[in-house]
Amino acid sequence: MRDTNRRPTLKRTYYRSFLLMVVIPLVLVFVCAEVVVSYIIRSSAIETIDAFQENIATALSGDIRDNALQLSHFVYANDGEFIQTAVQVHQSDGSDWYEADQAMQRAFRTAMVPSQDILVGAFYMDRSGVVYMKDEVAVPEEQVRDTDWYRRAEERPNRVALGCYDTSRTRVVRTSQQDRQMVLVTAMATDAATDRTGQVEVAAFFTVSRAGDILASRQRNAGLGRSVILDRDGHVIFGDMGDDAVRDYFEDRLGRFAPGSLTRRAPLAAEGGERDYFFRTRAIPDTDWLVVTFVEESSLGQQFYQVGGILALIVTGLMTLFYFYSRYFLNAIIAPVQEVCHGMERLDQNDLEVRLEPKGQRELQDLMTSFNQMVLSIKHMLRLTEETLEKKHEAEIKALQSQINPHFIVNTLNSIRFMAQVAKFDGIRKMAEALVSIVSCSFRSNVSFYTVGEELEMLKTYVYLMRIRYSNSFEVSYHVQPGCLDYLLPRLTLQPVVENSITHGFEEMEEELGRVEVTVYQEEGFLCLSVWDNGRGMSREEIELVRRGRPRAKNDNTSIGLENVQARIRLNFGDAAGLTLESEPGQYTRATIRLPLAACTKKEEERRDSDPDCG
Repeated sequence: MRDTNRRPTLKRTYYRSFLLMVVIPLVLVFVCAEVVVSYIIRSSAIETIDAFQENIATALSGDIRDNALQLSHFVYANDGEFIQTAVQVHQSDGSDWYEADQAMQRAFRTAMVPSQDILVGAFYMDRSGVVYMKDEVAVPEEQVRDTDWYRRAEERPNRVALGCYDTSRTRVVRTSQQDRQMVLVTAMATDAATDRTGQVEVAAFFTVSRAGDILASRQRNAGLGRSVILDRDGHVIFGDMGDDAVRDYFEDRLGRFAPGSLTRRAPLAAEGGERDYFFRTRAIPDTDWLVVTFVEESSLGQQFYQVGGILALIVTGLMTLFYFYSRYFLNAIIAPVQEVCHGMERLDQNDLEVRLEPKGQRELQDLMTSFNQMVLSIKHMLRLTEETLEKKHEAEIKALQSQINPHFIVNTLNSIRFMAQVAKFDGIRKMAEALVSIVSCSFRSNVSFYTVGEELEMLKTYVYLMRIRYSNSFEVSYHVQPGCLDYLLPRLTLQPVVENSITHGFEEMEEELGRVEVTVYQEEGFLCLSVWDNGRGMSREEIELVRRGRPRAKNDNTSIGLENVQARIRLNFGDAAGLTLESEPGQYTRATIRLPLAACTKKEEERRDSDPDCG
């Protein structure tokens, strides 16, 4: 009998669980909420900023590399052909100028097929004059020549210099462009070897950068702060800081903000007080530019207070709900569950007459109803078990009685063999002896396994009878790898497979001698038994029928025999064992049985004694 007095009741366990799983964790959450939530918000902000800056840096660096390669190709391709054409445009007028300009435009469109983002291509000529491709630049020529990127390009011929324009502050092209676009400039001065005319000072491409779209889209989310791109001097080349105090503070302290650094406590006196900022910077590869993101700390604190207020409301509501639900739960649910427990205790004491009256909620009523059905099922199963045992006993008696028939057949065959021996009919005597051997081995119920050697001996006896039946129209050869004869396998494993080769493989052969090769060998931890014949072969459909145990023709029991072999080796050796068929119609059929070597070895006391009647 179970000891239920020492175990806590379900009600007491519920209150303990409620205290440990609800009350105490909530108290700990309130104690640690400020630190944990603040850390999570700040960590999430840093991760978000880093991912955004990585996206900006990757996009901008990719645009720079692409534009630099395109500019280099445009300048150097075809031995300076584009430069010569530009000089021709610059020096021509009238119809000659028109034809030269059209040639330049066609060459530009052909060269720029891989990239349609280039707004303007331009050759700035010696002293004055510009040759444009695609569209004209709105920035005056004198202003362009006075830019940092133009001067850097002149100082380092054949090296790409970078520039940038913010379309919200500067109109770069005459065509309608969106505000807040970042126009990237790649420029390169030529040397005497590249420009033999000496007329071209700088070649430049003006391209809309994907990085500008990414940065502009982020500015719409105030909770994520602001981001700008700065040049090496700390000047904003794209983006909007939105606050002069922030800009002045950052420019004055540019040297402190190494790439990747995070600075808290950035006091700004623009409004007569202090404000705390997070600053995050990242260097852009292939440039001396920085992408800078800054977030006011008060915005992060505001998120924390919002989360804390929502959490407090949720916790208060849950506590109130749990209180009222607990009272209902204890009164309406636990009581029926306890009644079910008492019923289980009576069932544990073999009281099969126990019944419960369904009550409570629908689920609890279903539980009690299921309990009653379970008790009825147990009673029914016990009754079926008793009936099964009685039937099994009757079957065992019938099986003992059926043993008389095999003995009668064996004794009759021995009488025929004796009479043939007296009459000196050696053929009949040998056939009777072979048949006695096969029948004796087949009917021996207490023998389940043969050694490979015994199986082969019985197979040879069967082949002897079949060769007589089929007038020696086939021959069988045996190839056994040394060390394989002592392994055990289910009896009559090879006979159905060889029977399939004899009865089906050679049925359409007229003149050619049928051949069957039985091979026993070891391979990769398996005992393999292969039966090959040179018969008519089998189609894929026939193989599938045999695999499923369905007869291929009327009165065909061979496929059933193969299915029996497959089933027996699977039952004895598991799914690792099996029988496979492969065939080529008109040429051959091979059946291979694979048995795990470890399972083919029995304990010495489990091995049967050699049977003189077998083989």
